[in-house]
Amino acid sequence: MKMKNSLYILAFAIAAIGCHTSQPTEGLFVERLTGNNAVSYTDVTFAGVKDTVLVTTMSGRVAFRYKDHTEENVVGHIDDEIYVVSYNNYKKHIALSTLGSGIIILDANSGKELHKLPVIDTWCLSMGYSKNEEYLYANDQRGNRFIWSVANDYKPVNIPETMPQGHIRTMDVDVLTIVSRGKLIRYDLNKQQVLKEDLINFIGFADMDDNGNVLSVNHNTASLFNINSDTAMFTIQHPGWLRSIESYDSSAIEQIKQAGLTIENGYFEDPNYHMSLTAAKFGKDKIFTSSIDRSIRVWDKKTGQLLKSITGHKATVNKIKMSPDENQLVSIDLKGGIQFNSL
Repeated sequence: MKMKNSLYILAFAIAAIGCHTSQPTEGLFVERLTGNNAVSYTDVTFAGVKDTVLVTTMSGRVAFRYKDHTEENVVGHIDDEIYVVSYNNYKKHIALSTLGSGIIILDANSGKELHKLPVIDTWCLSMGYSKNEEYLYANDQRGNRFIWSVANDYKPVNIPETMPQGHIRTMDVDVLTIVSRGKLIRYDLNKQQVLKEDLINFIGFADMDDNGNVLSVNHNTASLFNINSDTAMFTIQHPGWLRSIESYDSSAIEQIKQAGLTIENGYFEDPNYHMSLTAAKFGKDKIFTSSIDRSIRVWDKKTGQLLKSITGHKATVNKIKMSPDENQLVSIDLKGGIQFNSL
């Protein structure tokens, strides 16, 4: 059980932080971890401008969730663990990256399985549709990259030998953004040539905005890099562990107050713990970070100043996603909790 718990935590750490190593890794295929937390939400993605998302679970369930609604609208259930979900709004396709079944494509209306894309003896924790929704791309845990043509019934697209090593992070028509160790590369798939290569000394790629800013996560810190600078503009860290006073008796609360710790909105912040971050995302003018401390912190994008803390999750916040219009943040946790926050 100890080994399975460790693998479970490792899987989510890789998914949220975005491991960018380009070296193939052997021996990654593991037994199913479903028994650890079958109800845990593993991923979330918007299925519209805002208010509607798709969620997946370790037990193989895929469902719609809506703002201000507590019930799920289940699309389907597969006999496998689901790690990543992507949505094609034009085709109404749901792409599911699984542990043992490769990538499964479902019809969002009927839940019918449309395609099964093979990934041999491993799985993908990084996947997405291109911005024009004409391609699906993925990276497996052995360093292999995949591209499929949506319009051509998800037929594989040839990966040229000239394509640099690294993980595909975005795809804008034919131009790929590839993250390698210390590099951010723009590659034209059609012309089969590198358009631009920038050296950035980041540890773990987390997010990138349209202005060339890159968020990097390293354990319990997040750093902001500008594409024109090889050094971090600033580094941020959750200032402490936001701990709910609900779990403490009256004597413990009195000790907390005597120690000089302030209690606000039912929480006190323990400055002795700076827990690992699970995700970092850009907003219009803000940065959002989530942590195993069950909180989300909101930072000023220009200065790195902490603006506010979002609480309410009852377990590790393992994924945060920004709506396409950047006016809403959705977050999920390892107990199946979900929050919609208007920005």
